[in-house]
Amino acid sequence: MPLGPRMLSFLLPCVLLAASTGEAQTIRYDKPIVIRKGGTYRGNWQSLDPKVPAVTVATSQRVIIEKSNIQSKGTLIYTAFTNANLTIRNTRGVALNPDRPLKEHRYPGRFLAAEEFKNIVVENNELIGTSGIYLRDYRGTAKLGETVKILRNKARNIDGRYSVGVGRYSDKEYRLVQFVQFNAVRKISGAEIAWNEVINEPGKSRPEENINMYLSSGVPSSRIKIHDNYIQGAYAVNPRVDTYPGGGINAADGSANTVDEAAGHILVYRNQVVGTSNIGIAVSAGHDIEVYHNRVISSGYLPSGAPIPAQNVGLYVWDARGDKARNTFFNISVHDNLVGWSKPLSGREAQNPTWFPDCEPGKCYGNRVVPGRVTLTMEREEYTRWQNKLKSAGIKVGLLSK
Repeated sequence: MPLGPRMLSFLLPCVLLAASTGEAQTIRYDKPIVIRKGGTYRGNWQSLDPKVPAVTVATSQRVIIEKSNIQSKGTLIYTAFTNANLTIRNTRGVALNPDRPLKEHRYPGRFLAAEEFKNIVVENNELIGTSGIYLRDYRGTAKLGETVKILRNKARNIDGRYSVGVGRYSDKEYRLVQFVQFNAVRKISGAEIAWNEVINEPGKSRPEENINMYLSSGVPSSRIKIHDNYIQGAYAVNPRVDTYPGGGINAADGSANTVDEAAGHILVYRNQVVGTSNIGIAVSAGHDIEVYHNRVISSGYLPSGAPIPAQNVGLYVWDARGDKARNTFFNISVHDNLVGWSKPLSGREAQNPTWFPDCEPGKCYGNRVVPGRVTLTMEREEYTRWQNKLKSAGIKVGLLSK
């Protein structure tokens, strides 16, 4: 129900949950809710059925979900085909193991899955063990300020591993998931993914790229901005295997036959990408993409000190699907980034910081390489740098006081 002056939803089953402070909280959860009317909603909802979202938004009226706790064996918050205008803020989302056999291909739920929407704001939330935020098919109007803002969230362990029974995940099989996936979010103005903190642990997570722009685009006067994020860790289900296609950020992805369909008009700047095996930041498609002033640092070791066989390259520009032939891959610039990308299995001092086989002349320049060997200590120092950056900017990521 929407909030009146002091209205709160009734509270049902009691569950103990660890808060971000490490203290135990007693939270009583309601059954799943379907929101059919605009308003502000606060509550605690859970779904123990992987087929049923904990919260479904089924209206085009403006909906705000705030100061809530949501957990689910499936999708946490879902909206589709209703031109949603949705804000989610100061809310904690926890994905539960679906507890289903592998043949059902159930994986941890998305914090938010939104399709055919007009406005999405996700700010100052905490995501625990979810499969992130999936946004497909923007239907908004720029003149009305309708856009996407994903700001100041804290995420731990973006996970696409399939469930293989009660309390267990597959050690091989997975779904492709991301902290943020744009899919056909085209010609959007004012879109921003900024000041988020995403940390993934080996053996407890399985993202593809943490941020992926798939066939999505801004406009020349208002490019999609991906900036000032801290992304740490991206690993295969078994991080000791030698193949893993994921990583930190793919600034433009997806093969397109026309410029209107292609990823484009995207800025990626001032991010810290740390210890994301395979790649740090990639541009594998698209046009009018600029990647600059980022810090891309990886020692090539797991936190345990074991080397990562799938360690690949820090920055790349590569026409992965032959889009040059379709005139949809052009004007990619990668410049003035700091890169340290060690490959310890290739030698103590071995690095592979950049690879630009499809960068146009003069477009990839000024990228500095950390000299010598990148260490785990240097990775840890990046997190200290991030905390200092937040303090200097006066920014709080994650939950605000409720």
